[in-house]
This record gives sequence, structure tokens and C-alpha cells, in this order.
Amino acid sequence: MTENMSEKEDIKRKYSYKSTIKKKYNLTDYQIEQAIEKGIIKDYKYVPNPYYSSKESLIINNEELLQHLEEIRKLEKYSEEEIERRKEYNKRSRKISKISFYCPICNAKIRPLRDSYTRDAVLNDEIDYEDAKKVVIVTHFRHIHTDYDKIRKGINNRKLVDKLKEEKTNEAIELAKKHGLLPPNFSKEDYDKVAIRIKQLYGLT
Repeated sequence: MTENMSEKEDIKRKYSYKSTIKKKYNLTDYQIEQAIEKGIIKDYKYVPNPYYSSKESLIINNEELLQHLEEIRKLEKYSEEEIERRKEYNKRSRKISKISFYCPICNAKIRPLRDSYTRDAVLNDEIDYEDAKKVVIVTHFRHIHTDYDKIRKGINNRKLVDKLKEEKTNEAIELAKKHGLLPPNFSKEDYDKVAIRIKQLYGLT
């Protein structure tokens, strides 16, 4: 028990967790991994994670870290795989941003849902950004700013649900136009053309 207590005190005094080091000195996982692989950091160990009993945490000697901090900072921040992954993520984010919009009612930026076919069509370059954005706007207004979802829950008949959707889509379009989010001449027919094209892409018609 004395040995365990001594080790804990030693760790607290001499070592810092990797998560703390990353935040405090603006280092990345890859820089720390390289520092250990290259032997720049020699005094490190793995200890039980204080938050997840099934995982281990890396701790590093504070004094040794500070001695080599500038050298570690000069190491590459990301691996080639991470760089490519970040590029792809940024590319996808830019596409999603093009079909996102600011909703004055919600007072927030609205992005397409992650399971949205419209979002997938844009990410796969299968649909025009402007057309996709209009669908995102109408869909948001129908689900959030009309009582479509509330009424739909109480209807079991498919034809009645379709009729309700037609009515609430029209309502959503007019409300979005009122807030200047859609062209004045945009119609339900214009929306349907795009929505049907998206459905066809994913075999939903």
C-alpha cells in the first residue's frame, strides 16, 4: 500500500497526462507519438485512466518534456493519413456549408441532417448546391415551423399523410419566402422537381 501511495505521489509531482500536455503546450497526438518513437521522450508510462477503468492513459515526465518542447513542436503535427482525412473532412464541410442557411425564426444556422438524402446527394456531387439548399430550407420549415410532424403522428393512412405533406410543404414554402429565404416565384412544383430527382438517385420512387 505504501509503495502504491508513493507511486501516485511521484506521478502527481513528476508527470502530466497526455491530454493536459496537448492542451497546455498546443501539441498533437502525432507529435507526442513521434517524440516517443524517436527517443526524444524517454520517461513516460501508461497508467489506469481515471475516468475509464478499461483504458490506459499516457503520462510524461514534465521536466523532460519542457527540456525538449521546442524540438517536439518542430515535428510534423499530423501523419499523412491524418492530413488526407482532414482534407476530405474540410472538403465535405465546405459542401455542407453551401447548403446550410441562417433561420431567423430559430436564430441559428441550420445544416442538413446527417441522414439526409439531400446531404448525401451534395457530398456525392449529384445535385446543384442551390437546388439542394432550397430543399433543406423547405424541409426545415415543414418539420420545425409547421405542425406537420405533430399531426402526422396521429394519422395511419398513407394517402392522408401524403395529402398532409403536400399542404404543409406549401405552407413551409410560403413561410420561408416571407422570411426572404426563397425566391418570390419559387413554387411547390419547383420543390417537387428537385425532391423527386433526389429520390430517384436513391431508388426511393
